[in-house]
Amino acid sequence: MFRHWRSCCVIACLVSTLASCTRHHDAPRAPYVPLAEVEKVFGSLITAGNHPTADQHGTGEILGLFRDASGTVWGIPLMIDSRGAILGCVPATLHDAKVTDTFPAGATILGAVNEPTGWRGGTGKLELLIRDAQGIRSYAVSGSQLTGGPVCWAADTPGPRQQLEYYRLTPR
Repeated sequence: MFRHWRSCCVIACLVSTLASCTRHHDAPRAPYVPLAEVEKVFGSLITAGNHPTADQHGTGEILGLFRDASGTVWGIPLMIDSRGAILGCVPATLHDAKVTDTFPAGATILGAVNEPTGWRGGTGKLELLIRDAQGIRSYAVSGSQLTGGPVCWAADTPGPRQQLEYYRLTPR
């Protein structure tokens, strides 16, 4: 009986070891580059807000919204380095990433906020504050995560690893 139990334990350990070897590994970190480089490709920075999170402690990351010449609005993670310079996270695959949502054509984007919930937990959703023919209002938009190559990550501390979303919003 003991020999059978020991054999089962050895097999279980081998299966566990092999499974951990094939486990999905996190994508590498994309670089943060100076704001001037981001604006050359993605257009002018039009506003910024906190990167949305479902965790009440937040990510501490800044999300910048940029509008390019075609009218596409890009949501790109930003950071402020130790010298006070603003940098943007722009993975090589970002410019070819899929559209994540739309916003009303002709609207002026005034700001970006986390969707309010009435409690401190958050929703992890982003709302644009826009001005259009209906007045000033909030407008919810969705982001997405890149699936290939380097991606943007929240800082390792103070919380757990978290891949940051990007936003590619087109006027409709």
